[in-house]
Amino acid sequence: MPDLERNWMYRMVRRSRMARHVIRDIGFALDMQLLAAYKEPEELALIRRVKKESDIYLTAGEAYMVYSLARAQSRLPGEMVEVGVYRGGSSKLICEAKGDTPLHLFDTFEGLPETHPYDRGFFQRGLFPGSLEAVQNYLSAYPNVIFHPGLFPQTAEGLEDRRFSFVHLDVDIYASMKAGLEFFYPRLVEGGIILVHDYQYPGVRRAFDEVFAENGHTIIPLNSSQCIVRGPCAS
Repeated sequence: MPDLERNWMYRMVRRSRMARHVIRDIGFALDMQLLAAYKEPEELALIRRVKKESDIYLTAGEAYMVYSLARAQSRLPGEMVEVGVYRGGSSKLICEAKGDTPLHLFDTFEGLPETHPYDRGFFQRGLFPGSLEAVQNYLSAYPNVIFHPGLFPQTAEGLEDRRFSFVHLDVDIYASMKAGLEFFYPRLVEGGIILVHDYQYPGVRRAFDEVFAENGHTIIPLNSSQCIVRGPCAS
């Protein structure tokens, strides 16, 4: 696990909301320059527009990964999920890629729930609040978008028999990540994946260690704060 306590950038982010915004925006701009050498202009325009509209907390490369994977997974059977919606930026990227596939969106829309000592103070209750009505309006042009406001996993009641091709977990903290992995990993279709944000944080890593302690699984760390969890293969 990376030692974030010794990393100057994370110490700044932990202390200052302004520093968090500045570092995020600089990283986004640099990422856009790199992506311009490899990706289609219309894809970059989409990411740039979503950033402007939604104050998205992803780098440009991370945003592209959300869009690209959702587009690839839309060819599989199964529904899609995002837990941790904030202002709907990454949700819009998924909507642009998913076609008619149902997308379930989970968020308290009141900010983060209570944190755990495993989170070591990197996040606080109430951080990243969003507005359910604003996100509903923002995504109103897209079909089959289902909102589940409230505290997950209670808000997943009734979805126990569904299967999922793509799950985006951007929940930041131990308890929410553990609940998301426990609920969705066994419900992935063959070839399904979970894309996780904030994999570097201690609470998130603890959730992974506990959920996958005895399960056969494949975790692919990316060159960012993201990782991919591949679903169980068919026996």
